[in-house]
Amino acid sequence: MKGKSRVLCTILMSALLLGAEVRAFAELLEVNIERALGLAIANNNRIKIAKSDVALAGEARHLAHRAKGVNVSVTHNSSYTDYQGEGYPQSYGESYSNSIVGSYRLYTGGIVGSTIKEAESDYQFQNEVLRKTHQDLKLDVVRGIYTILQTEDAVRQAEESVKRLTAHVDNVSILYENGSVGRADLLRSEVELSNAKQTLIRASSSYDTAVKQLNSLMGVSLDAQLLIDEKMTYEKYPHTLEECVSFARRIHPDLAGASHAIKSAKAGVGVAQGGRLPQASLMVTQNLGSINSWPGAKADSLSVGINIEFTVLDAGAGASKVSSAKESVQKAQYHYEQTMETVILAVNSDYNSIMEAAQRVEESMSAVGKAQGAYDIAVDRYNEGVGTNIDVVDSQGALTSAHSNHTQALCDYNIALANIEHSMGGPLE
Repeated sequence: MKGKSRVLCTILMSALLLGAEVRAFAELLEVNIERALGLAIANNNRIKIAKSDVALAGEARHLAHRAKGVNVSVTHNSSYTDYQGEGYPQSYGESYSNSIVGSYRLYTGGIVGSTIKEAESDYQFQNEVLRKTHQDLKLDVVRGIYTILQTEDAVRQAEESVKRLTAHVDNVSILYENGSVGRADLLRSEVELSNAKQTLIRASSSYDTAVKQLNSLMGVSLDAQLLIDEKMTYEKYPHTLEECVSFARRIHPDLAGASHAIKSAKAGVGVAQGGRLPQASLMVTQNLGSINSWPGAKADSLSVGINIEFTVLDAGAGASKVSSAKESVQKAQYHYEQTMETVILAVNSDYNSIMEAAQRVEESMSAVGKAQGAYDIAVDRYNEGVGTNIDVVDSQGALTSAHSNHTQALCDYNIALANIEHSMGGPLE
């Protein structure tokens, strides 16, 4: 809550100074991970592109299924003739003809069935891509949220550092005027204060950059001010590496997508092999025509037959297509194995990051209190004339570092949790 209050006060103060209270209030946005992800899903183009790919694959799937049905085509022809040859009287006439053709594929050598399987696999593949895009976006949102919290804390610690050093410089100035300390102490203290102010400037800039990056991800105004309704917490990760790897093997979208790619490639072999087999279709044709009477609806002739096509010689093109399709299957299997290795490696790496960050969090917890105690002692000793300025400056720097290390460890731990969820393909409950 303190972090929220500090940011809110800063926003409102800036608005008063700039004379833009209403505008600043309108741009104030309170978000947590869930709401930020909702905005990102609604506004981010990566999701829109992935959804479009799913829709296109869905239409291709419908088209493949429709190949099993009856096709009917209608052709109409209207003509007018005006002829006059040498030695012949002028003649003219009108004619109208229509043709209605119905066809049904009796045998395709498995092309239709294989094409349907291929389209179904491609559709499932695109759904896995969409699921992976959701997970990628969630990871980016979580990283953005915790980066803001980490940089916000860095600003807070830099402000505290400036505050402590300002008080110390004021104290050293009084001691210097009284002749209790030398000019070197004053100059060194002023240099440290200047360094702390520069650190605050850099921290503030990093915070502003982190906010803009998350705003861009959510699709809101880059100038929107954010209140983050999240905290960096620490609880020991309850799962083993073996559990994480096993879970990733089962549900990771990249692995599921690679599996569907293998199925699609195998279906492609069926399509290629079917192209070398006879193709048989039932054909029904109704002809209608008339002279001088539009549209020519008088029944003319009806024909029913079976059309069989078979390519006897294609210079090896069919065999080449089959060979290429089989190679695509092998390639898809190689890709699946490579994806499996990548997923397992990512899970191992992220699990190690969790363990490392957890150790750093636990180690840094006590360091903050110790650093605070050392700083208080150094200040008291200096004021009593038994300590040195260097002791105060060094202990102040150590206190700031201890706070920063603890915050960074917490941030790394929470991001590591998000990373392993992403590398597993979902949360392991």
